[in-house]
Amino acid sequence: MKNTKRRFEIFSFYDHSGISAHLEKMALEGWMIEKISNLGWIYRATEPKEVRFSVSYYPKASEFDPEPSEDQKTFHEFCAHTGWTLACSSAQMQIFYNEQEDPIPIETEPELELASIHGSAKKSFLPSYFILMLLGIMNGILFLTQLFADPLDLLSDPTRLFTGFTFVILFLLCSVEIICYFRWYKKAKALAASGEFLKAPNTTKFQKAILLAMLLALLYWGVNFILGGDRLRRWIGIIMCIYIPVLFLVVNGTKNYLKKKKVSKRVNFRITMIVDFIFAFALMGIIVFLILTASSRGFFAEREEETYEYGGMTWILHKDEMPLTIEDLDMKDFSHVDFNKYIREQRGDESLLLGKWTYTQRPRMDVENHGELPQMKYTLVLVKMPSLYEMCKNTFISDQTEDYTLFGRTYKQIDSSRWNAKEVYQLHDSEIGLLDTYLICYENLIVEITFPKEPTQEQITITAEKLTR
Repeated sequence: MKNTKRRFEIFSFYDHSGISAHLEKMALEGWMIEKISNLGWIYRATEPKEVRFSVSYYPKASEFDPEPSEDQKTFHEFCAHTGWTLACSSAQMQIFYNEQEDPIPIETEPELELASIHGSAKKSFLPSYFILMLLGIMNGILFLTQLFADPLDLLSDPTRLFTGFTFVILFLLCSVEIICYFRWYKKAKALAASGEFLKAPNTTKFQKAILLAMLLALLYWGVNFILGGDRLRRWIGIIMCIYIPVLFLVVNGTKNYLKKKKVSKRVNFRITMIVDFIFAFALMGIIVFLILTASSRGFFAEREEETYEYGGMTWILHKDEMPLTIEDLDMKDFSHVDFNKYIREQRGDESLLLGKWTYTQRPRMDVENHGELPQMKYTLVLVKMPSLYEMCKNTFISDQTEDYTLFGRTYKQIDSSRWNAKEVYQLHDSEIGLLDTYLICYENLIVEITFPKEPTQEQITITAEKLTR
C-alpha cells in the first residue's frame, strides 16, 4: 500500500467547515492531511480514526513566508495546549486536528473569526478572483466583437472557440464565487454580532461541473489542434502543452527553494516574479527561434513542396486536393490551358458547429498572360447546427451589402430550380450587371463560388454533384 496519496481537492477558500468535514472523512479512511500545495493536497497513510479538524485563517501570512511568524508560532503553541496539533498550512489557511472526542473549539468569537476570514480573503482570494473575472469580461467582449465581425471564421475555428469558451467559464466561476462569498459575508456579519456563526455555502459540485466542462473542452481542442491540423500546428500544440507545465514547475520550484533557504517573503516574491518574467520570455524566444529554423528547413512540410521563382521571391506551388476544379467543368474555351502550371490551394478549419474551407485555383505568377487565364474560387460552409444556417447565409449576403457603397455590388435572388438547391443568389454589379459569382444554399451546405465564366446547365449539375458529396 502506498504511504502517501495526492488529490486535487476543490473547495472555496472560505469554506472552513466543508474542508474540516472532508478531512475528518479522509482520516476515518486512514488518510491524514500532510501538505497543501499548488500540485495538490498530500495525505499520509495512518490508522483509520475519528479526528476533529479545525481551519483557521491568519491574514498576515503569505505563500512566500519562509516560516511561520512569531505571532503564528505563539498561536500554534496556544492551540497545542488545548490539544490542537498543526497538520499543515497554506498561505493564510492553517489546518489543525484534535483526537479528543469533544475538544474545545479554537475559535470561540464569531466576530473575530469572521474578521480573520475576511482579512485573508481580501489579501488573496478576492483580488485574484476579481482580476480573473475582469480578464474573463475583457476577453468575452473581444470574443463577441470577433463574432459579429467574422462569425464564420470564428465558429469554424476550434482554437478560437475553445479560447472563448474558456473565458466564459472563467467569468462564470469567478462571478459565482465572489457573489456567494459576499452574500455569505453579509449574513455572517449580522449573525456574528449576536454570537452566532453562519456556515459557508458549499460550491464544490458547481466547481467540479465547471472543471469537467473545461476538461472536455480542452480534450476537444487538443484532439483538433494536435491531431487534426497540419504538422506545424501539431508541433505547436505539443510544445505549448509542455511549455506551460514547465514554466509552472520552474516558478513554483524557485519559490519553494527560496523558502527553504529562509529568504524573506518580499525578496522571495521579487525574485520569483523576475524568474517568471525572464524564463517565460526566454523560453518562448527559444521556442519561436527553433520553430522558425525548423520551418525554414522544411521540417514541418507534410510533403516536399514544389516552388518557383518570380519577382525576386520564392513562391510555393500548392497542389492541394479540391472537390471541384476548372477541369471538372470541361469548359471548351479553356482547352488550350495548361493546368499543370496552376496553383490549387485549400484553407479552412472545422469545429463542432461549422466547417469552413476556401479553395482557390489560379495560374502561377510566372505564366505568360497570367491575368487573362481562367481562375476559380469558392468557399464551402458546412452547417452542423441548423439554427446557425440563416446566420451563415446572411453573413455572405451582408458582406456584399456592406461593401455596396465601395464596389456597388450586392446579391440578388434568382431561380433555384436549375441548381437543385433551396435558394440561389447571384452577385450584381451596379455598372457591369450580373457577375459569375453565386451563393448556393443546399440543405446543410452553403457555397459561394466564382466561376471562370457563366456556367451551363451541365456545369451547374457537375458543381452540385462534386460539392455536395
